[in-house]
Amino acid sequence: MGAEMIILDIDNCIADDAWRIPRINFQHADPDRRYHDYHALAPWDKRGNEALFLNREDIAIFTARPVAFFAPTAEWLQRNGVRWQHLLMRNAGDHRHSVELKAQQLRWLLVHYDVEPQDIECAYDDREDVCAMYREAGLKAERRWIHSVCAHTAPMVKA
Repeated sequence: MGAEMIILDIDNCIADDAWRIPRINFQHADPDRRYHDYHALAPWDKRGNEALFLNREDIAIFTARPVAFFAPTAEWLQRNGVRWQHLLMRNAGDHRHSVELKAQQLRWLLVHYDVEPQDIECAYDDREDVCAMYREAGLKAERRWIHSVCAHTAPMVKA
């Protein structure tokens, strides 16, 4: 099999989450509660970067969204024309940094889904640190984003 599969992030890569970022409670110590409203509102996102996923069926989705939001995430992907083969999400209680989380998701894809690194055409993410991890793993990676505000660093960004 040749390089056919792509890896896609969701939030700020193919889903416009900018309108949800103010709903993050950055003062809350519990990460699950901090991001609950942000994730719960995701089904109403508009899509973006359509050229990455329209008319493709060979897509692995790697997202830091908690698996508790699997059903609304899968429904949003279907409704917006994202025909994915694999959807890997954050497990309950897992609060690792996105780079570490997505490195684990990549290992999972390669080991448990019988995907070879040479089968992956490119990995797309809105975060440069995640793209750097993919490159270090030997994959082609490109940063793609819809807006310039990161949901994880937004309170640190000065207007």
